[in-house]
Amino acid sequence: MKIKSTVLIFALSVSILYPQIERETRAVWVSTNFRLDWPPPTYDENKQKESLSKIFDNIKSKNLNTVYFQVRSSGTVLFRSSFEPLSPYVTGKVNGDAVYDPLAFAVEQAHKRGLEVHAWVNVVRCFSGTETYIIKDPNHISQRKPEWVVEDNNGGSVSYWLDPGLPEVREYLSDLISEIAEKYDVDGIQLDYIRYPGKNFDDDFSYGLYGNGRPKDDWRRDNITDIVALVYKKVKSIKPFVKIGAAPVGVYKNKNGFYNFEGYGEIYQDSRSWLAEGIVDYLVPQVYWGIDDKPDFIKVAKDWADNNFNRSVIIGIAAYKENVKQQLDKLVSYVRTLGCDGVSFFRYSNIKDYNFKTFAYKTFPAEMAWLDGNLPTAPYNLTFVNSKNNPGIITLSWENKKGSVFDSTLYYALYNLPSSGSKTDPGYLLDIIESNKNSVSLGIKNPKKINYYFTLKSLNRLWNESLEASNVVNIKFNNLAVFASMDDILQNPVLVKGTDASSKILLFSKKKERIKISSDDKSIEIPKTIYPGKNVLFIPNALLGKKKILLIFENSKRKVELNMYKVVPQQI
Repeated sequence: MKIKSTVLIFALSVSILYPQIERETRAVWVSTNFRLDWPPPTYDENKQKESLSKIFDNIKSKNLNTVYFQVRSSGTVLFRSSFEPLSPYVTGKVNGDAVYDPLAFAVEQAHKRGLEVHAWVNVVRCFSGTETYIIKDPNHISQRKPEWVVEDNNGGSVSYWLDPGLPEVREYLSDLISEIAEKYDVDGIQLDYIRYPGKNFDDDFSYGLYGNGRPKDDWRRDNITDIVALVYKKVKSIKPFVKIGAAPVGVYKNKNGFYNFEGYGEIYQDSRSWLAEGIVDYLVPQVYWGIDDKPDFIKVAKDWADNNFNRSVIIGIAAYKENVKQQLDKLVSYVRTLGCDGVSFFRYSNIKDYNFKTFAYKTFPAEMAWLDGNLPTAPYNLTFVNSKNNPGIITLSWENKKGSVFDSTLYYALYNLPSSGSKTDPGYLLDIIESNKNSVSLGIKNPKKINYYFTLKSLNRLWNESLEASNVVNIKFNNLAVFASMDDILQNPVLVKGTDASSKILLFSKKKERIKISSDDKSIEIPKTIYPGKNVLFIPNALLGKKKILLIFENSKRKVELNMYKVVPQQI
């Protein structure tokens, strides 16, 4: 059997400033309209691919797990479509002959990194901005079907929208969107601009044909809801596991406590009914304000959380606003208290250099229990070998039997356990590996422990784990074997002097903890982190000349004094 492998270099340590969350969607919008996040201003295929790969690397490094990748804007697309032309951002012209498929590449690269990817579609709006050569192109929908398109002028800002009041428009849009599910291995599809531009939309013609005397406001809301329902029905008939979502504006209805541009009455977006009717799996309301803004983020987010109709609500956060960006970790923590399923940040460029304190651990996207599926089979026969040339490289290999076409293993979850009998808790999740691999190489530089315990579980595309895990492998580092015979229940630190005049401290801990190593006169204090299991601490050079050193345990407030000329410690 040919083994496919990848090398992962890990720093096996994390911060514990914030608690581990079992499952939580952590998403970011990657905007392609106007090249806001991608592609870069080049038509070189390799540079475009390299840029997107780096974006996904960065997203993974932040412990985010979901990408909303924009695939339609201004009536052009970033995939091979039977309905609409390719975006000029790929080749330099509308409907150019691209040598690669951007969406196919995005899906491949996202899945390679264990990221869920949703095709983000601007639905009703078909053109905005100043790049008028796009709308003038003969392949554009406004040129092919001008009777479908309405110009909207909002305070001098001109945009073009398809008329949702025409049944043929609703069929066209739902067919275009379901084509994505048919051709691509996306995890979800997200509907944006699924609305009217405003009250002054010129749809007298379609209303005269199809309104049947109903109040126009109700008729308009039903037209938008009909598009959502058609998309849901068509996509689910192709691939039931593909998640259908939408990104409504932040305020559903104005009420006492907050007032703003509202979805229900001004742009005919009855998004709460989509949740209630089960024609979306999730919503990402654009709650684009900060704490103490008007409206206040806290009040608006809570309004969504209180009206989720047992579907998934993920709160959209305006990372592009400076006052909001300063509150990101605080907003994430607040959303968690509401019981929402996660957060999404608009947009990538605004968080690419941000270091999230709230995402210290990896986790899977939120569960959507109504999207039921068979659990995948567990991997087995987990083994490892040490690299002959590099003792810091260990290769893990395993076997598995895949299940049905819809519920087969899509990923493997690799866990780094504190002991052989530990449960596979989310806090021990080390990485997510594509199912087309049955081997992974770990680069563990400067190991902090003697014993490392690894195990695997299988994941299906809905992030449901196999009931069982593989066997656990125990990897010991031979250069630390002198300590391996020490009793695991040893509680007091032990000083071991090496033959090369170096000194090391061996200690066993039942949990992760911060300690300080200091001189007896406290003129030098050096912070260290210890981990569950055996720990080896190399004494810093600055302390080698001291007669005594002091260990201070932050959590337990315990202090231990070690005499540099004696091996046996004295408890204080």
